[in-house]
Amino acid sequence: MTDVHSLAAPAAPPDLKHVSLDRESDARYWQQRFSTSRARLEQAVEQVGHNVSAIAEFLHHSG
Repeated sequence: MTDVHSLAAPAAPPDLKHVSLDRESDARYWQQRFSTSRARLEQAVEQVGHNVSAIAEFLHHSG
C-alpha cells in the first residue's frame, strides 16, 4: 500500500464539495485530503455518496 503522506500534493479537483474518484489525480487529492486509501474512499462513496461532509463523517466514525 502506498503511504498517502509521501505523495506529492496533487492539484485540487474542480469541485471541492463532491468527491469524485473518476480521475486518478482527483482520487489522489482526496486520498491525501482525508489521509486514507483509495479503497476506503471507494467504500465511503459507496456507503454515503459523494458529498465531502458525509464522507468525512463516515471516515471519522468508521476509522
